[in-house]
Amino acid sequence: MDRRSDMADPAPETLTELILRTSAQVSSSLGIRLKPLGVQVDEMRVLHALSAAGGLSMTELSDALVIGGPTLTRMADRLVSENLVYRAPDPHDRRRVRLHLTEAGEACAADAAEIVADMQRLLRSRFSELDLDDLSSALARTASPLDD
Repeated sequence: MDRRSDMADPAPETLTELILRTSAQVSSSLGIRLKPLGVQVDEMRVLHALSAAGGLSMTELSDALVIGGPTLTRMADRLVSENLVYRAPDPHDRRRVRLHLTEAGEACAADAAEIVADMQRLLRSRFSELDLDDLSSALARTASPLDD
């Protein structure tokens, strides 16, 4: 009997582990690049969403970014204190509050978008066009809500 067959091979990474490790790696690298702007990755995501939409409620942000309410509230408080966003009443429902970018927030969002574009170029350089199309499709399916 071959001794190598008796030795257990290390368990291959599961798809879940690969996705989590990839997410952590990209977030870490992006976080380092965003540090000079004074924002973290999820804060950059908030700025990007507000830039694209022109203003969103906390519920809309929470749903779009898959960030829990309490975490998003703390993040919004910090972005307000840094003068990157401001809160304003919803014009259609005065009980709701919407977040909007300040001028400084717009500038920060634009700078962050350049950093993300650089990261995008770096990531794209690792794949052929065919592989990139397959990967993008697979990640888009993976990022959709999972039904148990």
